Amino acid sequence: TLAPAVMRALHKNRTLRYGVPMLLLVVGGSFGLREFSQIRYDAVKIKIDPELEKKLKVNKMSLESEYEKEYPGPAQTWV
Repeated sequence: TLAPAVMRALHKNRTLRYGVPMLLLVVGGSFGLREFSQIRYDAVKIKIDPELEKKLKVNKMSLESEYEKEYPGPAQTWV
């Protein structure tokens, strides 16, 4: 039959053996990156509950405010 001879020829072909998987990886990676980057932009568009947003604004915390709570004196006492 013809099938074993064709399969042997395809198995020996370097383009099919290495090129096709590489091409699938590049094209598939492109689609995957597009989907993951789209998630980033979709997350920005999501609106949160106004009540939760107000609560988050009240609890604003910064590094400087926490430092002032810990060390209430002047910041440059080492001079």
